[in-house]
Amino acid sequence: MWSRITDIAKSATAFLRAGKVPPNTPIQYVEDFSNINFFSSKKFFIVFSSVILLMAFYLVSVAILFVTSFFPEIIQPYVTIFVESVKIFAIIISVYLGLQATIDFKYQSNSNTSNEAYISLEKIDQKIITEETIKYAEKYKDDASYAPMEWVFNQEEAK
Repeated sequence: MWSRITDIAKSATAFLRAGKVPPNTPIQYVEDFSNINFFSSKKFFIVFSSVILLMAFYLVSVAILFVTSFFPEIIQPYVTIFVESVKIFAIIISVYLGLQATIDFKYQSNSNTSNEAYISLEKIDQKIITEETIKYAEKYKDDASYAPMEWVFNQEEAK
């Protein structure tokens, strides 16, 4: 049972980090799951952090409620203030998420903050450099003055 609980925790944390895969993932899904990072979404981050804040707020308020048992006359006002605070907090979160979703829908964008564009540009640059090197090597393969970079570096290392 403990191993199942740790697998659930590992699966949940794997989706919150890029490059991590949940345990027991089928091989055909490893590539797709390693690219998932829910924290790269602004909406998920807001919901996740608001749930954490609500849990902390709730635990602190329950602790304060136990302390107020020594002063029974302030329990009713405290409960009212707590309930109204949670309502206001929930309204703020829902308005923010609604506006973010509306903007994403209207402008056909997403709230993903990942840096996938930089990674793909780096791969394209590397491919262009490799292709140009191969073309250059093919063009000058019969030229006696041409020496590939591997030969130059190997000659320097030998000295």
